[in-house]
Amino acid sequence: MPAKGTSVLREINQKNILDYIRAHEPCSRKEIAHALNVSKNTVSLVVEQLLNQNMIAESGIKEPVGAGRPRVLLQLRPDALQTIGLMVQRDNISYIVLDFQLNELEEGSVAIDRHSILDEVINLSKNLTCRFPKAKGIGIAIPGIVDQTRGYVYQSANLNWRNVEVKQILSSVVTVPVEVYNNVKIAAARGAETVLQKPKSSFFYIRISEGIGGAYVADHHVMNGNSWTAGEIGHLSVASQGPICKCGQQGCLEKIISMGAFREFLQSLTYRPSNNEDLDIAKLAQQDHRVHRKIGEYGEYLGRALVQVIHLLNPQEIMIEAPYNQIHEFQEKTISSAKQRTLSDAFVQTKIVFSKEFYSPAKGAAASILLNA
Repeated sequence: MPAKGTSVLREINQKNILDYIRAHEPCSRKEIAHALNVSKNTVSLVVEQLLNQNMIAESGIKEPVGAGRPRVLLQLRPDALQTIGLMVQRDNISYIVLDFQLNELEEGSVAIDRHSILDEVINLSKNLTCRFPKAKGIGIAIPGIVDQTRGYVYQSANLNWRNVEVKQILSSVVTVPVEVYNNVKIAAARGAETVLQKPKSSFFYIRISEGIGGAYVADHHVMNGNSWTAGEIGHLSVASQGPICKCGQQGCLEKIISMGAFREFLQSLTYRPSNNEDLDIAKLAQQDHRVHRKIGEYGEYLGRALVQVIHLLNPQEIMIEAPYNQIHEFQEKTISSAKQRTLSDAFVQTKIVFSKEFYSPAKGAAASILLNA
């Protein structure tokens, strides 16, 4: 038992030291020891091991301000390892490859034509691991209910999947570790880290795309829930007489304001958009008052959903990533709708932010392979 405990502690120290170097490089052994509250001897032993493994390198000398010896600076070796991330969607799979410093090496997408979605995931995974032999593993982001510990997809309405052993299937055809994540939760955990650099303990992240997903992050941890459905804001009912959703409920937020719903609305106006990339939403809203009015209605429905988030979870911040954010009326209606229905003290103390950034699930999945190793 003591030997096992020592081994675990050494692994924890190594991970913490690597994380610190990644965030603060170049830095010295003394800085690491002070920041992590670890003995200088422990840091020296771990650093020596990492140097021998070619994971880090000495990158220069930092001269002391006053008396004292110069400090040797350390930084990661970007070519030490690589990591692969995939984001699986109904009509394409986007991918990204990062180096050990989380710099982008390659990014692209593969259209899903003749093969099944799962076959395309398998083929792309095999191709990328062959081309990037230093890959530490593959992280796969899936829209749906995902058991991250098993890599098991219980349900994905967008992909028409139910009870798919993604991790088990892929692990049988590639030689690197495979991890499977919910796309919105992994984007919140990794891509939205800028939110948590501020002094706050919780935020709720909403992503509106082909579907609608949410993630509740508290004390730097994504809450998954007992059945891995925590944060599923897309299936809150916001219209008692609304349309029937794929999940079987009536008036789900996702059925009413997702990009899929928006394209259906445009088709009813004789527009024929094939995918999200074809849509210049700001231009459409400017040219057609019906589009402008509909997007304003979307804000009204989103505001109704936010009431439940605020009352039940009481996050310090709600961050909304949506293609409609560029429309002022969408933001205005979301705020006014939520304010009208929320307890005043709770509303005032909840910051609602309409993000201008896109937090990539593929990049989040790739980064997690290295950062959680």
